[in-house]
Amino acid sequence: MDPITHGLVGVALSAFSGSAVSMDNPLTMGAMLGAMSPDLDFVIRIFKDDAAYLEHHRGASHTIPFLIGFSVVITVLLSQMGLASFNFLTTLIWTFIGALSHTGLDILNSYGAKLFRKKYKVNILTLYDPVITLVGIFLIFNGENTPIQLFLSATFVTGYLYFRHRSRLHAVNYLRGIFERTYQKVEVFVMPSLKAFYKWDFVIHTATQDMVGQFNPWFYLFKNEACISIKQTLQTDDQVYMETFKASAVGIIFAEFSPNVHLTVIKDEENAQIILKATDLRYFFKENFLHHATLVLDENLNYVSSFLHPYKLNKMIPVYQ
Repeated sequence: MDPITHGLVGVALSAFSGSAVSMDNPLTMGAMLGAMSPDLDFVIRIFKDDAAYLEHHRGASHTIPFLIGFSVVITVLLSQMGLASFNFLTTLIWTFIGALSHTGLDILNSYGAKLFRKKYKVNILTLYDPVITLVGIFLIFNGENTPIQLFLSATFVTGYLYFRHRSRLHAVNYLRGIFERTYQKVEVFVMPSLKAFYKWDFVIHTATQDMVGQFNPWFYLFKNEACISIKQTLQTDDQVYMETFKASAVGIIFAEFSPNVHLTVIKDEENAQIILKATDLRYFFKENFLHHATLVLDENLNYVSSFLHPYKLNKMIPVYQ
């Protein structure tokens, strides 16, 4: 999610401390700053490049040790601001809760995050979710929330997340049933839409094709055949090269943030080379995919060169074997 939403959720969470939400309340300040702190990994983009950022984003900075570290630093800084009723331990706890909410929200969307050693993703929330935002705004501007209001807000959010989970499972089962009528070896991946929070984007892998599309559950409810729309269909090339790509340095990096890979094989006989072009099928935006990679091999499958193409195909970042 974006930093503003993370900060808003952190501020909203501080309402559960029992004190009024206020910018001069150290618990509010701590929870807000804590909720925004894990995205400090953006400095990778400044000192390195987009490829390094994509490889490490939502990695170590989102894990428990870093969340604790961020929380301690933020609490120490707040202790120097002369805020009224400051208590170090209480502020530290609520700052950590804010930081933990950041990783939790990131795990709930399609990119995922590391809380410990492995990156987890639940694929039920978009990068911006208006329902979560509205509940957060209510808790912030409602003043000193009563226990029943806090309980109802927490119950509502829990129910909403469960509804999103069930909606996604329904989309997976429905799409699998549709495509298994025509194709063999069907793999279905469903994730929140990039554009509309109530829709689901999907990737279908079959023995012969990879398909990217969108499922609209509202159209499904009204028995509209347009509930499934295919945005792009790609023919599956010889998959014998897939393991070669995944074992390469560029393939290992690409797989860190691209679980749904389509591989195009180009045999350049003039230069006696095999060119493997990988596409991340998850993010289809403005009639194109966001992330690509290229691995060039000689005819004996020895490494020649490789590149990552984050965000744009003409952006070429070398990756050395």
